[in-house]
Parts: sequence; structure tokens; C-alpha cells
Amino acid sequence: MRVARSRRAFLRTLGVGAAVLPFVRLVEDSYAQSDGDALPQRFIGVYHPHGVAAELFARQAGETETSFALDYEGSPLQPFDDAATYGASFKDKLVVIEGVDLLSDTNGHNSAGTILTGSRIVGGTGGLPENSSLDQFLAVESGLGNATLVPSIALAVGNKALSARETLSFGAGGVPISKIIDPVLAFDFLFKSAVVGSNPAAQAEAERQQKLGLSLIDFVNGDVNRLRARVGPFQVQKLDQHLDALRALEKKYRALGTPSSCAAPARPSAFPALERYNGGEPYFDAIAELQIDLLALAMGCDITRFATLVLGDLSYADNPLGLPEDNHAGVAHTYSAGPLGSSGRPAVGDPATWKLLATFNKYCYGKVARLMQRLNEAGILDSTLIYASSDMGNPAAHSTRNVPTVLAGGANGKIRMGRRIQYRTDCPLGTSCDTTSSDYQTVANNKLLVSIAQAFGVDIEEYGNQPDPTDSRGTLPDL
Repeated sequence: MRVARSRRAFLRTLGVGAAVLPFVRLVEDSYAQSDGDALPQRFIGVYHPHGVAAELFARQAGETETSFALDYEGSPLQPFDDAATYGASFKDKLVVIEGVDLLSDTNGHNSAGTILTGSRIVGGTGGLPENSSLDQFLAVESGLGNATLVPSIALAVGNKALSARETLSFGAGGVPISKIIDPVLAFDFLFKSAVVGSNPAAQAEAERQQKLGLSLIDFVNGDVNRLRARVGPFQVQKLDQHLDALRALEKKYRALGTPSSCAAPARPSAFPALERYNGGEPYFDAIAELQIDLLALAMGCDITRFATLVLGDLSYADNPLGLPEDNHAGVAHTYSAGPLGSSGRPAVGDPATWKLLATFNKYCYGKVARLMQRLNEAGILDSTLIYASSDMGNPAAHSTRNVPTVLAGGANGKIRMGRRIQYRTDCPLGTSCDTTSSDYQTVANNKLLVSIAQAFGVDIEEYGNQPDPTDSRGTLPDL
């Protein structure tokens, strides 16, 4: 790959020892970009509870794959087109997909573990998937996380339990990866050894490393100038571009005042409570936003490139959404679906319940939009792929059909964004909906996992564990 070749050439210029400096990551990225190379790709999986109000999530009448609105009345996707709140509209950095099925073969609440594994949950309520999740497959098994200090991280809000119903990340064999629910611990895990704090000794060392970093820039400047006399006109033009990038980098590096490519964040204050059912609920919104900000900063600093985030709900009295105190019983279980929310089966539905659930969905997508905002501020949104989903489609039916599926970011152009893709409902109206008939159709989430892996340069043709091999094999059509 040309990206790898140019990066290797750059590191040979600096010397192997220099590659461990956080500063070098910034120079390397600048060098790669000036040569037309793409930044390293990043992946973030996001889970939100309680399924979706399909009637308000779906593409509206008269819209097409590329011509659609996100700001219609009751839209849960409105945050993605809200520049006033999130600094930009992300409508062109979004793929909203309808008709994807998890096929977890279990109660809907236990299906979060299927989202990134594509695996049936073996053993019922207390069961686990049989294989690793995509984030771990890419970061650990495929080695894509080896270039960073932290190969991957799993964050969550409100629940550190490692059951399939509360977990996105699983290692080889379906072993759950521990989640960090405390932003203070997340800060320590990500930044304590990577970014300079307020300790005088650490600051003195930072100043020494900064001078070393600047001397490395001077060295590279001199080396490039020497090369100019030995290459042709086209190569001279490229070398001049490198020098311009280095000059801009030197200005930025002097301004930062740390040996890292990012400013040192303040260590968060501890929250009075963190866990669900133990007084943590009123703090969940603030915890979620802090976890998002820390994650985006860590990605921007290139401390990690692979992560998962499990969001919680706001089940407490007088919550800011004005929802019932128990979001599960008072919102998810009261949802009365029409045909869209019933996978095509005839149904009347209650629009009042759609709006209630869509309010919570909008809250969750607001957190994804905040993540996009922070990644955009760090200049890495276009090289990041966010995959956001839930364990259910229709939460009242505990159905794993037609789960809400959102891809966001850019993936370095590997996935064509700015679209709304629809797959046929499982049970088209007017059919018997017999799962053995030719009318029955499913689009397994496994195919999306294959597509994402291929977008990250991993050459696989199947992912996960489904009884019908065709469900685990191949890519998602039209992606």
C-alpha cells in the first residue's frame, strides 16, 4: 500500500527510536497528508437501549436514497442536521439503513452482544456470543490497534455488567471485555501516561521532549533541503510541500507546549454516583458527554483508534426529556407499532407512543452527533467510522428485526455517505409471513460487519455465527 510505503520512508528518515515519541505521530500524519495519503482509520461502535420508533426513523414519503430531510416533525435523526447545536450539519456524513436484522435467536434485551459479533447468543438469558466483536477483531486479531498506546477501549454509562445485554466488545471466543463507566478511570487509562499534567517534574520533562521534537523538525528540514539538490522538478515540488507542512507543524508544536499532538485535558472530578439502580441515573447525561469528549480527544491524540460506547437511559423522576420515570416500562414497552415497526405485519399503532420513543431516540442520536462534533473538531471525522445501533427494532415486541442502523463519519471514503438505504421488510404486506416461504427475507447484520472489515482493509468474506451460512457470508448490498 502507498500509505504504508510513504510512512515507512518517513520513519526511516527519523530513525526507529524517534517513532515512539507522541510528537512523531503528528509529523507522520502531516507528511502522509502532504503526500496525498489518508489518515489512519478509526472505528467506534455505539449502543443505545430501547430500540426505535420505526415510523419516525424511516425515510419519509417521497424521499429517495440521496434526497431526504432529517428535520421533519418528530424526527429522531434531527441532531445530525443541527449545525446550531453541533457546529455543523452531518447529513452528508451519514448512512441511515432500514431493514437490518440481528438474528440473535434470543430475547431482544440480550442482543446487544450480537451487534458487533454477528453471533447467536448461546445459553439463553445468561449466554454469550461465540466469537469476538468487530472492534476486537480489527484492533487485536488483525493488529490494526498495535500502532497506538491503547489498542482499544470499551466505555459505558451506568452499567459495568458483562452480560450480552449490556456489552458490545468481546474477545476471542466471546469473552466480554471490561467496560469503564467512570470518566475518572477512563481519563487515567487513556491519558495518564500519554499527556503531560501539572506535575513540575513532568512539565520539565515535557519541555525537554519539546526541544527534542523541535530539533527533529530542524533535522528533517535540513535533510529535505539536502535532498532537493538530487531530485527532479516534480520531486522538488513534493519536498517543498513537505517543508511547508513541517513549518506549519513547528508553529503548532510551539503553541501546544507539550510533547503530544494535543493539549492535556484536566482530570475529571468524581461523580457522586455512577451505577444504575444505585443513584447514578441523574448523572448519566453528564457522564455520557464526558466519556464522549474523552474518547474523541484520545482518538484525536492517536492514543487509540478502536472503541465502543454503551449508552444508558434517563430513568429517573423529572428527567430532562420529560419522559416517564421508568423509560423501559413507560416508553419502550408502551410503544404501539404500525406496519413499519412490525416488520411488515398488519398493525394500526398509536402515534402518541411513537413520539414518546422517538424523543428518547433523538436524545441518543444527539450523543452520537456530539461525538461527531468532537471528532470533526479534531480533524479526524472523515477517517473515522461510527456504527450506532440498538439491541432491538420494536422494543415492545422484543424484536431483533429492523434494528436502527446508522453509520457516521467518513471511513476515508471507503463507504459512500449522505444516503438513506432501505431493504425490504421481512414480511411484505399481503403475504403469509411464513419464514419457510419464498416471500420471507432477512438482511443479516453479519453482512454489514463484513463490509466494515473490508473497508478497514481486512480481506474477509464472512463474519459471525449464524445457522444459515448465507446469513454470515458476503457484504451488505449497495453499501
